[in-house]
Amino acid sequence: MKLVKIGLLIFTIIITILLFIFSYVMYLDLRSFQGAVSALFFLACTSSFSIYFHIKTLSYYPLFIFGKTIDELTKQYWALHISFGLINLLLGFGILFPKIVNGTFSIYSLSIILSICFIVFGLVTLLETYKLNRFVTIYKRRRAQHEEIENIKGFHES
Repeated sequence: MKLVKIGLLIFTIIITILLFIFSYVMYLDLRSFQGAVSALFFLACTSSFSIYFHIKTLSYYPLFIFGKTIDELTKQYWALHISFGLINLLLGFGILFPKIVNGTFSIYSLSIILSICFIVFGLVTLLETYKLNRFVTIYKRRRAQHEEIENIKGFHES
């Protein structure tokens, strides 16, 4: 799973750089920060938070070690990361759906391949986030149980 996390981090960095470049080039061409330019820019900002999320949670892996201390992220970072995965998923379907409806669906089309990549990336991002959230929940519960046991031991030794 750590390999998936590293792959997601690398892919997210690439997407972020490309989105910032595309939004900047479109801004230079249109001289306006509206429509697609602002959408690309804000998606790049969301992916920047996703990069931060990946870097901070990389230390959680492997997910079966419960004795270590983990620095928890606030719910806002979790929400931004989930929204990034959802945006990629919706973007992929948004590119794919009109092609299917119009009957211009060609498996070798660049837009079809791009949309499938966005869908897969969004799904993998959301799946990894789900597994990570389950680990953090179990981790907190085990940590609390361990502290309760230690408190009981300390109480009886007094």
